[in-house]
Parts: sequence; C-alpha cells; structure tokens
Amino acid sequence: MSFAREMERKGAKTQRRKGLLSFLGVCAVVLSLGFLLVAAGPQLEPKVPEPRVELDPDRVPKTKTHGNVLIQGGTVLPVSGPRRERTDVLVRDGKIAAIGKDLEAPEGVARIDARGRFVVPGAIDCHSHIARIFRALAGGTTSAHLLHGSGNPIGGQDAVIKLRWGKRASELVFQGAPQGIKFALGENPTRQQGFPQTRMGMAATYRREFTEARAYARSLREHEEKRARGEESVPPRRDLRLEAVANVLSGKIRVHCHCYREDEILAFLQVCEEFGVKGVIFQHILEGYKIADELRRAGASCSTFSDWWAYKVEAFDAVPGNAAILTRAGVLTSINSDSHELIRHLFLEAAKCVRYGDLTEEEALALVTVNAARQLGIEGRSGTIEVGKDADLAIWNGHPLSSYSHPILTLVDGEVFFERAEGERGTEGERGLPDPRTFAIPADPGPAPEPPSNDRGLYAIVGARVEPVSSAPLARATVVVRDGKISLVGADARVPAGATVIDGKGLTVTPGFIEAGSWIGLVEISALKVTRDASDSGEFQPDLVALTGVFPPSEHVKVARAAGITLGLATPSGGLVPGQASVIRLDGWTPEEMKVRERAALVVEFPSRPGAPPEGGARPKKHDRLELLEKLFDKAKEDLERRERARGTDATIPPDTRLEAMAPYLRGELPVLLHAEDARTILDALQFAERRKLKPAILGGRDSWKVATLLAERRVPVLLGPVLDYPWSKEEPYDAGYSCAAELARAGVQVAIRSGGSQMTGPRNLPFEAAMAASYGLGRERALAAITKVPAEILGLSKERGTIEPGKVADLVVSLGDPLEPTSRIRYVFIDGKPVSLESKQTRLEAQARARIDANKRIR
Repeated sequence: MSFAREMERKGAKTQRRKGLLSFLGVCAVVLSLGFLLVAAGPQLEPKVPEPRVELDPDRVPKTKTHGNVLIQGGTVLPVSGPRRERTDVLVRDGKIAAIGKDLEAPEGVARIDARGRFVVPGAIDCHSHIARIFRALAGGTTSAHLLHGSGNPIGGQDAVIKLRWGKRASELVFQGAPQGIKFALGENPTRQQGFPQTRMGMAATYRREFTEARAYARSLREHEEKRARGEESVPPRRDLRLEAVANVLSGKIRVHCHCYREDEILAFLQVCEEFGVKGVIFQHILEGYKIADELRRAGASCSTFSDWWAYKVEAFDAVPGNAAILTRAGVLTSINSDSHELIRHLFLEAAKCVRYGDLTEEEALALVTVNAARQLGIEGRSGTIEVGKDADLAIWNGHPLSSYSHPILTLVDGEVFFERAEGERGTEGERGLPDPRTFAIPADPGPAPEPPSNDRGLYAIVGARVEPVSSAPLARATVVVRDGKISLVGADARVPAGATVIDGKGLTVTPGFIEAGSWIGLVEISALKVTRDASDSGEFQPDLVALTGVFPPSEHVKVARAAGITLGLATPSGGLVPGQASVIRLDGWTPEEMKVRERAALVVEFPSRPGAPPEGGARPKKHDRLELLEKLFDKAKEDLERRERARGTDATIPPDTRLEAMAPYLRGELPVLLHAEDARTILDALQFAERRKLKPAILGGRDSWKVATLLAERRVPVLLGPVLDYPWSKEEPYDAGYSCAAELARAGVQVAIRSGGSQMTGPRNLPFEAAMAASYGLGRERALAAITKVPAEILGLSKERGTIEPGKVADLVVSLGDPLEPTSRIRYVFIDGKPVSLESKQTRLEAQARARIDANKRIR
C-alpha cells in the first residue's frame, strides 16, 4: 500500500539520521537560545536555561525484553474480568503466557517490578489519521486505526497498525486485521464541489454505487459459472473501485462510516438493509444516543468522542453521555481520538464517561481497549489481558482512570517501546499528589439534586471536606453562606437558624474554578460565523469590550458552569489589538448581570517574527506586523501625553475612542495580556512590555518553560494553556505541555491554567487541564490554586474571590470525589452565594434519550 511504502521510506531515513540528529539537535537548541537572548536586548540579561530537547536516541527505552518478560506484583486490570492485586504477568515470545501470583520465569527473562503499579491493556484508537507513534505510546496507546479523510462519500481503505516505534512501515501493520473502508455522511462530503451536496444526494450516491457494484459482482459470478460449465466467456473488465464496493456487499470489507446526525444515520442504515450490508461501525456518531435502539437492532457499533461538541452545526446536539447511553443500550461502543493530542490520553477520555454516564471501571476501560478491538476484528489478539493474547500492555504509576496518573512503560508484543525515566519531571515521589492506591470511583449518586433555595440567602454545607486553597484542607468542616458571602468556615462553625442545610458527608468543597482566558460566551458554534462574536476585523480595536458580545443564554456557559466553572475571562481575538477582556460570572439574564469586571485587561495578539514556529500550523506572521504594533502603541502614547498636557488648558483635542481606551493600560494600571506561544515571541513581548512600562501577563505561553527564569525575574505571570496540547516540534519533549506549569512554578513564576476554550470541547475540561499539570510535576495543591486563587490574583480579584475565606464572595463547587478527577461528580455550584442550576441542553437531551430507551423497553 502507498501508506506503507511512504512510512517505510521515512522510517529508514529516520534510522540513518538518529546519531547526527542527536548532536545537531542539541547544538541547534543552544544556538537558538543564544539567538533569542541576543534578540531580546541587553536590558533583559536573563540566565541561559538548560537546553532540553528530545531526539530519537533519547526516546529509546533502557529496558529491553526481546518479547520475553516477567511483570511482577502489579495490580492487573484485565478488562475481561475483575482486577487482580499483586499479580504477575509472564510474557513469552510476545504473547501472554501466564497470569498469577509468584510466577517463575526461565533464566535470562527480563523482569519488571510493577509493585504499586497498574498493568492494563494498551489503548486502541479506533479512529486516527496520523502516526505520531512515540507520543501516542507515552499515553499508553499501543494500536491505531488509520483512516482516509471524510471529504468523499466513499473514501479509501484503512490500515490497523501496532505502534512499534522505530520500525519500518511494513512492520507496523497489524497482521490479520480485517480490511476496512471509510464512508462519510453529513457536512464534510456535502460541502465539497459537485454532487452530492445534500443528504438526499448522499443516500442516492450509496444506492447507485451499491447497485453498480452488485451488477459488477453478478457479471463476475456469471463469467465464472460459464467457465465452470466449459462455455466460452469474455471476463468483465476489471474495475478496482467496484471490486472494493462489491467486497463491502459481501462482507469482506468492513464499513467505517463518518457521521453525526440521527437522520443521516437512519437513512444510511436503510440503504444498508436494502443491500444486505451488516456490521457497520459508525465513526463519531455524535447523535447516536438519540437512536440507540435502532443501532442495536441493526447490529451496528459506534466509535465516538467523549465530549467534543459545537465545533460545527451538526455537532451542536452532541452530549458527553453519548458513549454511556449507547453502552447501556447494548450497542458496542468505543472512544476514539481523531486527534494527535487525544490519542495521548485516551484513558482520560474514557474516564469522563464515568462522570457523564455513571459507567463502571470495567465499562470505561473497555471503551478504549476491548471494544475498539472488537470493532477492528482484532479482539482475539488484543484488548484484554488474557493468556494467549499479544502482550500489548501499559504500566501506569497509578490507576489509568485517575487524572493524576500517567504511563511509565508501554509494551507492544512484550517489548518496551516507551519508558519514562526515573527522576524525570513528575515521575516518582512527586509531592502533593494523592496516593494512587486510594483511588476509587465514587458510587453512582443518582440524578443531580435540585438546587436548594433560601429566600434569605442563608446556606450551610455541613460535614464536608473543605479546601480553602488559602490554607490547609479541613477534613470535616462547615461552610456558612450569608447574603452572597462566605460567613463562617471551620470544623466548629455553627449553623445559623433558618439556614438551608446541605449534608456534606462524602462531599468536597472548593472555590469555584476560574477560566482564565477563552471565548466563553462569545462563540456558540465555531464553524458558524453568525454565532462567532470573538473576532472583529481590523488590527487596532482597543475600544471593543468582550462583555458587549457575551451571549447570556449560551449553552457553553451552562455546560461550563456544570463543570464547576464560576468565573470566566472572555477574551477577544483577531487583530493585533482585538479589544478588552471581561471577567464574567457564569450566571445572569443579561450581560450586565454577568459582569464582574467589564474592562479587566487589554488583549494583544503579539506577532511572531519570521522563522518562529507557526501557531496551529498557520504561516508565520510578517515582521511588519510587529512594526505596526509599535507604531500603534506609539500613537496611543502620544495621544495620552497630549491629553494630559492639555488638561487644565483651553486646548481642544478631538475625541478618539480607540486611543482613549488605551490610557489605563499605558499607565500600567491594568494588565496587558500578551498572547504569545513560542519562546522568541515571548521574549519579544517581554521586551515590548519592559520598554513601554506595561503591566504584562503572558497569555497562552506554550513555550514559556523555555524562558521560565526570565519570566520569574521580571515577575511576569502566565495564563498558561491549554495544557492538553500537542508539542510544536518533533524535538520537543513529549510532555513539554504537560510539565510546563511545573517548570514555571519551580522557577517562581505565577502561573494560572486556562483551557483556552477549545473549539471542540469548550472550557469544561479546565479541571482536567489542571490535573494533567499536577500529574506531571505541579502537584495537586498548586494545580487547584492555578484555577482558583492564582487567576484571581492575576486579574486583581483576590480580595473578593479565589479562596474560601470569611468575607469573600461565595463561589463554590461541591463535588462527590475530587473535582479534578474525571470520575468525580459535581453536585452543587454556588455563584455569588446562590446555588445555580446544573441543567443544560445536553442534560435535557440525555434525559430525553434515556426516557425513550426506557419506554421502548416497556413496549418490548
């Protein structure tokens, strides 16, 4: 296949260059850092950071097994059955040979001490378009399903691969995996030029193609029958396209069908029924929950996202309970990535289905292991830990469904292909992380309770674990809320008469989470221009204020609120100076009711110089945009000075709302958020701010770990994120984004974490962003502070918000379990001392779908 030949060519070339790259890579980093420091100007005088790169030789595991290894004393989660404590797994010739206690291995067989570790099947990604093999291995993924794109109703054929990093392409192919093919429904194929451009046309396209393929297969069959009878027959002209589709009709090739909406799915199922096509695996299928019974009856299976939604119109009805609803309805379901980043944390994606769908440990793990294996037809060899199966395994430092855990070893066919070095950032002995042995999924609490009401605004949460953030956690304490403020906190706090009491037994109370920079309230469907109010035209629009564009009924606000986010920094984007960010509370009928601070910060999209890594794959911005930014600020400063000189005189200066809006930022009274990602741009931004005596903060800061010492010296805070993001270059350490917050904190930088408001998920994953940083060195205490106390400090809100202290605004999250864990449940959210509804469009749709399934069961 062309894919294999190309991968093989690249693989062989990489092998030849490894040694040279190791030397040249380190030299390049040292030279580039030196260039950055010179470019930054002499007044900065930073210390040179240690160069840290990750080249192919650095990625070679130290542990070698040659497919024979005894993994000793781990907690084995086989997925095919209950967990097994202090259990050994013996691997011979790449296969699991035995599972049990105190196993013996022949002399010379490698041994891995897994005591205190968790041994699980490697994750299987059922939908991918990439082969970022090493970084996927680092997340515990061992196999992937590579698919054609979705721009055609019928695309190309697929490949299932094992992530044998460093091997040739021909050695990656999962031998014996059934052949599949990519079909596609919905917006992706219909927005292309030519026919079809409607869902009607899509259905007709499949009928036409299936009809033609059936006729082609009949002509081949008739030709063979004539030959068998000894008759002369001219064979039909071979048609590779129809041959493949005919193999779909006969069941030799499995259909993997990209789709979203229920109507198009049902229409396709009808066509399949007409032509006898069975066992379709629907990919993405974000509205599958609406037709779970129909999918089950058709024998279809589903591979979906955990919580992506609203990035285009056909994804607006997506719900995070999709996978769980399908699973409980009897539909074989898996979670996939379709992303070079999500493939690195598939177990986190599975864990979310515990929060949103109350799945069990085994059901959640199956979503990214055995269920995907069944869909790909490789369940006889992969997906569970059983004797006779391939030893595709991941060894974790904690439970794989815990956000504080990460893989330390990943094996394919019993050989180690990823190994996290002892003493590496966030590996072992990291202080401030929960003991992995104490991890437990909270029992299903049932439906979320109705928010309690009290006309006097008087509430008491009694007997809960309270984490003030400003001080040590209280194991069993009471929080009293009166008139929107925290009145009392403590183990001996008395409940006032007339208070509405919430039993806090088994619950945890933390400050409300603060999303420190996203499009929250400004964008509803990212692909639909009329719903995007975050970006306007023009390079210099400092008088634009985000609050003006906030849409109070936004479903994103409700969804984020249900995740414990109580405040958001709504940030405009677009030109060089796109406007002013606003702090909003995630509750209110009007923008005015949501307002906390209308003009909280000025946003500057700091331009990258030519040669700097492009953000998001875009082309580098031209150097003249940096010159333009300088001129715009010069003009604004001149205008400010002119107005100040004219004060108290008869001079008249024409009004200019844009220039006047710059005044508090030029005086250093309010922060200027310099959106910069790569190290060179961050240094340029710091020099710019220093020269103009601004009050800067770095927004984004993906490479900020490279200049952490300088940021600490200049006391410049960082609103970091997203943390769950892929490294920019192939030489970046695989965990650069995950460990960035820890490195900043160690250097003394004030760091807050933001989600960035991903167009795929919105800001609701903020607590999981913080937890990933905790896992990779930040520690839980600092991680919680990074989404509560620290952003409040950076945004000038710390006197009123960010911690649980008497006198502060009662923005609170009450959860069953640790709220940074994806397996926990949010039970109550208080904003300004008032319990708010956790209902959203998503919860209503999920309830309707479950009710429909229940009604169908009663009918049956």
